[in-house]
Amino acid sequence: MTALDTALDAALDGEHAAIYAYGVLGPKLTGTARAMALQYEAVHRAQRDSMLETMPSAPTGRAVYAVPFAVTDARSAIALAVEVEARCAQLWRAVVAAAESSGRQAPLTVLTNAALRAAALRRAGGAVPGTVAFPGLTS
Repeated sequence: MTALDTALDAALDGEHAAIYAYGVLGPKLTGTARAMALQYEAVHRAQRDSMLETMPSAPTGRAVYAVPFAVTDARSAIALAVEVEARCAQLWRAVVAAAESSGRQAPLTVLTNAALRAAALRRAGGAVPGTVAFPGLTS
């Protein structure tokens, strides 16, 4: 298994986990935040489905994923959504790094979109600024 295969497997697992997390946090949201969560969950489902179609031996995901903290209200739901998008950005950054230069555009687009979703969610949660300097980097 190549470094790219390993990174893609991790990114796919991250997409499965994102779908699970949005299922946990969605019921705690209303209005615009809920609409955003539904839209973002659909994006992760589409990304997962696309990957499953193109990866011949893709992992199927776990039955249950752990969330890093309790989701008890809208504030914690938005915090979890930000965490999900930041984690997906990290995983897709690893795919970009492992890919050949000619194969980096698609995962870079996925990374960028995850960073944009995280920024929108931070702003929805009241964070100013809603961005981080280097999306996908761990600190």
